[in-house]
Amino acid sequence: MTAGADPTAYAPQTVPPPGETLKETLEALGIPQADLARRTGLSTKHINQVIQGAAPLSPDTALLLERATGVPAAVWNAREAAWRTQLAREEEEKALADHVGWLDNFPLLELVSRNVLPDRAKNVHNLRRLLDFFGVASPDVAEDLWRGYRTAFRRSTVLSRNEYATATWLRLAEREARERDCGPYDRAALTALLPCLRALSLEEQNTWSGELPRLCAQVGVAVVFVPALTKTSVSGATRWLMPDKAMVVLSDRFKKDDQFWFTFFHELGHVLLHGKRLTFMDDTENLSPTKQHEDTSEDEANDFAANVLVPPQHVAAYGKLAATRHLSLSAIEAFARTSGIAPGIVVGRLQHDGALQWSHGNGLKRTVTLT
Repeated sequence: MTAGADPTAYAPQTVPPPGETLKETLEALGIPQADLARRTGLSTKHINQVIQGAAPLSPDTALLLERATGVPAAVWNAREAAWRTQLAREEEEKALADHVGWLDNFPLLELVSRNVLPDRAKNVHNLRRLLDFFGVASPDVAEDLWRGYRTAFRRSTVLSRNEYATATWLRLAEREARERDCGPYDRAALTALLPCLRALSLEEQNTWSGELPRLCAQVGVAVVFVPALTKTSVSGATRWLMPDKAMVVLSDRFKKDDQFWFTFFHELGHVLLHGKRLTFMDDTENLSPTKQHEDTSEDEANDFAANVLVPPQHVAAYGKLAATRHLSLSAIEAFARTSGIAPGIVVGRLQHDGALQWSHGNGLKRTVTLT
């Protein structure tokens, strides 16, 4: 294998059938097929069928050949397994060739940029790579799997709008989260950690981008950042990977810190408040604190995020700020300093509450860019 080669990549190899090896062995030993039949107790017809590839070389036959030829049974079994695997791969190749068009559903350029595929070619090799990425046997299996997932998605409309791009984004997150070392989930410890996580909003991204995943990993939450894919509308998602490990994935769809931090605490709300069997996919509609949702879990997660970012001891001061007729940036910054959160978060809250026009105060928001 060359340096840098992918050890999991499919590399077709020509494997001789075990019967061919048996024929060569008999010729080297000077043993006629009829003599081998007498030595093993097998019929001459069966020996010939094995040599011709018409009959499989079974483990029982391998043991008999070991005694008659001196070649270990493990060698015969390995030859048979390699040969059958090659035949199966050839059949799979033919079957996958009929499904290459499935690749048209995916953002191939982005899959190349994220090292999922080597190029944008629509061929069986890339189809196999994509199936390996999703961990499924075939496109049909993938479609069935996603249909099953929808019953566990609180926001099935998000997935159905951009099914393939969204499934890709979620899979990128899941693969990264599964590799993240985490302690066992501890609900009480996560709750106690909330003020510390909230305070990270004051830090620059090069600080919180490392601290946020590190702290959450200690309490059983794998936080991963996956940039949004084209044609996806998701801002965040929550999924339980194991009973003692939750995943929170965040995108940079809105590019601003107010939306980022609200989404983060919204997802933590799902972790703390809602069932472990559900996957929550959140977009603009879900993250609207002013909208009442049919699914009360979204309202609960929104309330949770709002209460973490502006906790009860600061609600009265926030109410006075929001009631100010002519809000100044300095007043917003002063409240942010007193309450210990980033000014951009306060701007976003005021805009959502209708106390500040959407065009005002945006200079206090910081840009969030994930790579």
